[in-house]
Amino acid sequence: MSSRAAVAFLFDVDNTLLDNDRVKAEMAAGIEAAVGSQLADQFWELYEEVRAESEVVDLPATLERFEEAYHGEPGALEVIGLIMGYPFEKALYPGALAALAHVQEVGPAGIVTDGDPGYQPVKIARAGLTAAVNGRVYISVHKEERLAAVQRAMPADRYVLFDDKLALLNRVEMRHASVLTVHVRQGHYADQTAGLRPADRTLERIGDLVEIDLAAFLGD
Repeated sequence: MSSRAAVAFLFDVDNTLLDNDRVKAEMAAGIEAAVGSQLADQFWELYEEVRAESEVVDLPATLERFEEAYHGEPGALEVIGLIMGYPFEKALYPGALAALAHVQEVGPAGIVTDGDPGYQPVKIARAGLTAAVNGRVYISVHKEERLAAVQRAMPADRYVLFDDKLALLNRVEMRHASVLTVHVRQGHYADQTAGLRPADRTLERIGDLVEIDLAAFLGD
């Protein structure tokens, strides 16, 4: 087991470190260019179908159903290549890797994300995030329900959680008093704040973290 740290930093991936809105838009444009708008619409219907069943985005399962339904259609193989070969390192938010390096001057950092167990780890590694946190990557269906397990893997006196979803941060606050929550206002969830409590801290961009005095930020 790791030695106990004074503070550990936990980061979401999609729309926190990685511009997932950009990724999805570029994939959508590529899929439509490959197979046309009608089959592209079918792809996204399958995407939502799989998401409803598994409670996470599962692109390999979506691709499997798409390939079964449209095997032999012009451009179908191109869709698979587009998704499986996407260059995620190009979709990192400016300053994301620097932010991870900055906090690790104070304490260990880890990735805590929802996602499927096959594609999400590849995506995180390809973006350079796995190496940036020394392999501390934790993936689950509902990460707030697995946070206690993450805390056991990364023992610390207190934790800081960065996420783009304020609703999730609110849920974490109800379960874990030792977690300082940071709302990173990026992506399409940024303004979904109605009826929610403010997080302990707010960042407009993850890259802003690089310029912050962490002792003051933590309230030390």
